[in-house]
Amino acid sequence: MRTLDIGSRTHVESGATTLATCWKITRTDAAVLGFTDHDRTLSFAGTDYRPMLDGGDVPARLGGQVDTGEVLGVLRSDAIAEADIAAGLFDGAEVETWRVNWRDVSQRALLRRATIGEIVREDGQFRAELRSGQQALNHVRGRVYSPLCDAVLGDARCKVLPTHPQFALGCDRQLGTCRGRFGNVANFRGFPHIPGNDFLLRYPRADDALQGGALFS
Repeated sequence: MRTLDIGSRTHVESGATTLATCWKITRTDAAVLGFTDHDRTLSFAGTDYRPMLDGGDVPARLGGQVDTGEVLGVLRSDAIAEADIAAGLFDGAEVETWRVNWRDVSQRALLRRATIGEIVREDGQFRAELRSGQQALNHVRGRVYSPLCDAVLGDARCKVLPTHPQFALGCDRQLGTCRGRFGNVANFRGFPHIPGNDFLLRYPRADDALQGGALFS
């Protein structure tokens, strides 16, 4: 739940509001751009918000779903060029969305923080997808424990050379294939001895050899 300051709350409750939406875009190269759906430039907290964008509504959801919204804008400014979008300068940029009283910009509220996902260019406009903070949970950090190898055949972690006579046959990322086809077990990047569901559901039986031997041989 968002808490408004006294001035903003009084303005909203008055019933006659002069509100605008502002977007602050901070690119991964630290460049900062400001835009608004108002018809004149608004300035606060050291950023000028130039009239340019029209944003879409972002639904609020419960739980861990990734909220998405869209911001539309005409490519008519030197601040955003098609070449910059094509070069990926706006990929992963952080976007702050503000609701501002354009008559008194000290009355404002931060609605959400998001990152820019997919950007589509069509008919002289761009459509930027905004992804909420939950998007970060979809990125793999570190290693994934799996019986299968997570390297790519021939990459620096796999180390099998493209000149290997069996290279064209590919790899299904299993330990047996790595051993039998490429003789490359030393560089196998999986965890083949992780217990599976069969181990979790296993229970002692009368004919089991319970002599303390290794589970895996």
